[in-house]
Amino acid sequence: MPQKTSFVQFDHFIPISTSRLIKQLELSGLSQQQIQVIYRLKQIITYQFSQQLMMLKQLYQPFNPDRELLLGESLSSDSKSCIETIKQLLSAANYTELNRQQIEYALERSSPYGLDVQIDFEQFDNVSLFYRGKSQTSIEVRDWKWLYLKKKTVSLIRYQRLFLLLQYRDQQNKPGIHLKLFKDILRPDLEMLFPECKIHMKMLDKLKLAVTGGGGTAGCLFATIGKITAAVNPWAIVMAVTGFVALIWRQVSKVFIQKTRYMATLAQNLYFNNLDNNAGAITYLIDLARQEEIKETILAYALLNLEPLNDTAQLDSACEQWMMETFDCSIDFDISDAVRKLKAFDIIQDNEEQLSCKQVEEILPTLDRQWFSFIDNSSV
Repeated sequence: MPQKTSFVQFDHFIPISTSRLIKQLELSGLSQQQIQVIYRLKQIITYQFSQQLMMLKQLYQPFNPDRELLLGESLSSDSKSCIETIKQLLSAANYTELNRQQIEYALERSSPYGLDVQIDFEQFDNVSLFYRGKSQTSIEVRDWKWLYLKKKTVSLIRYQRLFLLLQYRDQQNKPGIHLKLFKDILRPDLEMLFPECKIHMKMLDKLKLAVTGGGGTAGCLFATIGKITAAVNPWAIVMAVTGFVALIWRQVSKVFIQKTRYMATLAQNLYFNNLDNNAGAITYLIDLARQEEIKETILAYALLNLEPLNDTAQLDSACEQWMMETFDCSIDFDISDAVRKLKAFDIIQDNEEQLSCKQVEEILPTLDRQWFSFIDNSSV
């Protein structure tokens, strides 16, 4: 089991709740009107993502493996568009995609739980794996250099959150787009997330069974032959053959017992590490993306009003430094996304060279107009 986890690398993810971030910004010296801007931004962004959730659920409905509703003729069946929209949502939730080389490297590694799993990627038409947050963790494994009598410490990467998207080639028997969310997965155990994996015995276990089982079976075979040759009583022959068959069965059952242990380990890890699936995973991701967009937008807006900043580089550095000083948390702030959203809300001037935040008296009426336009359009 893992013994120690090092500092977590969050990348663009802000590991603070929205409510806690807003409360801290209220104590940072912003005016009441600027705090009002923050709450209005939260309100508008929440509404936008609620609309996006309804759109994406409708787009995903034809490809939901758990679907109960009948499909209408007017529904789209473009799986590529659905997959691309889901990937955009993952990006908004600050997930990072693992490329094929990274996935293959992880699958080549031996699992620290003693599992040897093989995946047939030819059965999938689309395989995408995303993560958010990772850290170094240490586990203890037996060292073959000491004939497995002593243990050594091995450092492994642990993914805080993982998202898996699968689409089978055989859409006739295995239709739909399968979405899976996991937590706290070690990199060598990525193969455990895939369905229909083939579990094999480790070479060490095969050698152990060959030595103990093979030697015992051979010894019993010679002993049985000797007893049959020397026996006069038929019952003695029956007992000798029965003992030999029982030994063979015991050795064969060891193989099944070992594989059963592997399956139990696999099921246990998947049971405790699974977060959500399919349509539920979309709802989960929408909420994550909503919170990330709110946090990025209000943090950038607040820092523009708290410190004299002239360009995006200074704003990027100021946001990262503020997070470190306030929450003792190191992040890679997504400055380009934050500036893009501030421009979309017409809060800063559209100037690539210098940042200029508008006055709050000008921002609030603009946000009010956007909010009322949402209400008017939704009521039509």
